[in-house]
Amino acid sequence: MERNRCCRLLCSIHHWGIIFLGTGLLALVGSGQKFEPLGLLLILCVLAAGTEAIRVPAGEGFLSLSTGVVLAALILLGVPAALWVIVAGYLLGDLFGRRLSLDSLFNAAQAVIAILAAAAPYHYLGGTRGGSTLVFILPQGVFLLTYFLVNHVLVHLAVVLEHGFSPLVENQLLLGWDFVGTLLALPIGLLLAQAYERLGLTALLLASVPLLTISYIWQLYARVRAVNQQIMALYAATSSISASIELDATLQVILRQAREFVPYDQGILYLADEETLIPSASEGEVPEELMTKEVALGEGLVGRVGITHHMEAAPPTGLRDKAVEPIGPKWYQLAVPLVTRKRLVGALWLARSGGRFSEREVQFLAILTGQAAIALDNARLYSEVATLAQLDALTGIYNRRTLVENLAREISRCSRYGLNLTVLMVDLDKFKKINDTCGHQCGDVLLKKIISSVASSVRSVDIMGRYGGDEIVVILPETGPLEAYQVAERIRQAVKELTRDEVCQVTTSIGIAAYPQHGEDPERLLAIADQAMYHAKRQGGDRILTGGQAQLGPVYVEHSFLGLDRQ
Repeated sequence: MERNRCCRLLCSIHHWGIIFLGTGLLALVGSGQKFEPLGLLLILCVLAAGTEAIRVPAGEGFLSLSTGVVLAALILLGVPAALWVIVAGYLLGDLFGRRLSLDSLFNAAQAVIAILAAAAPYHYLGGTRGGSTLVFILPQGVFLLTYFLVNHVLVHLAVVLEHGFSPLVENQLLLGWDFVGTLLALPIGLLLAQAYERLGLTALLLASVPLLTISYIWQLYARVRAVNQQIMALYAATSSISASIELDATLQVILRQAREFVPYDQGILYLADEETLIPSASEGEVPEELMTKEVALGEGLVGRVGITHHMEAAPPTGLRDKAVEPIGPKWYQLAVPLVTRKRLVGALWLARSGGRFSEREVQFLAILTGQAAIALDNARLYSEVATLAQLDALTGIYNRRTLVENLAREISRCSRYGLNLTVLMVDLDKFKKINDTCGHQCGDVLLKKIISSVASSVRSVDIMGRYGGDEIVVILPETGPLEAYQVAERIRQAVKELTRDEVCQVTTSIGIAAYPQHGEDPERLLAIADQAMYHAKRQGGDRILTGGQAQLGPVYVEHSFLGLDRQ
């Protein structure tokens, strides 16, 4: 936050410094001059304004052919006239284009500085007023090249201070187009100067018609090229979003691609869950408070768009938004609902301190988020299907394949960090009798109740799965044999108590296998636990045996559990 404030202060100082310096230089060099004929100066000012009025916005700058008019003014009337022509071009052009602002004054002042910097080598190489013949092409070319370089250095500095990135790197294509415009300025300036010197004002006016036409066509072509580039980039972005089917990956791709088109400091993707929006992914320096706070529909900016299904921007108002309070009151915010088939999937929230979100940015974001909503919906569906594929359809716990995969991962983790692990094989005694007596539907209901009881007897980090039929496996990470025996006893007592009042009471036989004592791979541990469980069933059920006890045969003394395992 402090860094952003410093950047804004430096940017403000730079802007006003350029304005005061440019204005002072214009007053110093351009005042007190007599321009003969005055009508020529006015025509050149109007012509420069016309080329600026139809200029093309390009990244952090714009493209125009006004430099050719400035060169004609320099040749015909000298440096002071060139300064007035460029200032009139910027201010009147923005006035005609209905975009006159403080930035117009800044751009004009910046151009004044660039022209005066370029005038030095121009005069040094012999450039003079009225020198429009081929002899003076060298100083005129150096003037244009110097003007181009100085102008872009000033633009570069302004953009770095305001946004923190280099336009020379980000907008190489647009930089190239501006250089082409600078090259065209040489023949344009010479044509205008020669037309006036040889044929007078009427010829100059006639020459300005093809200039404005060429300017419009050239800028129209540049606009089409720029739009085409943006469309291709947008297509690549939407394709990238659509290519991802993993939910977490899709969330991150959406945030990254959105940042390509709409620079922001903080971004959060919320997923809709009934009446709330849950923060699920972030980009930038997002405060931890925001990532842990769910937003109710209708609450704050994000909650409102979740109800209205319409994008909404919020300028700094000095008031805090309760839904996103930690960011402070001086940030521009934008919230975009992610809607597909008239159903809310989530919401994208962006915030930045570098200025309001432009109409162009909002348009691109609307297209991007339209595809993002579909991709998120598909990713959520895929995630749900993938989760269902891991679960047993009847009980809702892991199926056998997923259980074995989890056991393999836990064994690998225990091997890497030197940890213990224990496996419980839980079998329901005489459960087949319940199915035969009361029916499979009754047996299914009872099985679900028993599994719920087992789940309440273990930790949240423990892993449960249905191994087959009425066999349940419980994986106890970071648990030794003694603690595992205590868990198994808790399960045995819980199941017995649960079915005490049932027509057919159910007990359990539980086998225990420990890593690494009884095996170091999933198949071995499950086989040992299964063997111990079957030994417990043969001894009458309703008991617990370890892998070591099972290997000793039918002799079983419950309280010698640890001693038998050590033999």
